[in-house]
Amino acid sequence: MNKSLIAAALILCTSQFALAQEVFYVIKDNTTNECRAVDGTELAATQKGRFTQLGRYATMDEAKAAIASMPGKCPK
Repeated sequence: MNKSLIAAALILCTSQFALAQEVFYVIKDNTTNECRAVDGTELAATQKGRFTQLGRYATMDEAKAAIASMPGKCPK
């Protein structure tokens, strides 16, 4: 019984860490052709037709560096 309780606790803790991890996205505004980096919560609030998702990154710094490396997709 103790082993099953420990296993259940480990499974619950592991899933909580996975859910707490932040994700950042590079999105392009299709009306202005501008790109920006946003976090996952802001991405859910954006209008689907107006924005195009260009990439998913672990940190905000990686997302901003990706914008600089996308001159064809992000002209501004």
